Amino acid sequence: MNQAKADVKNLDNTESLKILGSVLKTNVSACSSIGPGFLSQLGRIYMDLLAVYKAVSRLISESVVNQGPVALRTPRVRQMRTVKKEVLRLIETYVNKADDPTEVTQNIIPGVLDAVLGDYRRNVEPAREPEVLSVMSTIVTKLGVSV
Repeated sequence: MNQAKADVKNLDNTESLKILGSVLKTNVSACSSIGPGFLSQLGRIYMDLLAVYKAVSRLISESVVNQGPVALRTPRVRQMRTVKKEVLRLIETYVNKADDPTEVTQNIIPGVLDAVLGDYRRNVEPAREPEVLSVMSTIVTKLGVSV
């Protein structure tokens, strides 16, 4: 995450993307097990997660615009999509496990709306992740009128 923050070009490396995907999967598993107590960890990495999500998404969109939909089948772009999906899965898992809807609404949702939904709207259609809709459905179902 720190390498990605320092230079976005680190996200263009397949090996770095594999490591990042693995770290994100570990965080998803931890969040599933720990539940609401995962907020302290999520609080430390949340802004970085959203920044990585945006950067990877931009790189995917650029690839699709330059190479066409075939770019989605390249190993590099597939790894980037894995990173995006794991970020979404982590957010969805936390929202499902959270026990304080007010905290989620105040601390998690604004970033999701800006980074994830804004990104979904801006992306070229082949680069859109259907998991975004699943995350938003979970948020609306879990938080209801709080959103």
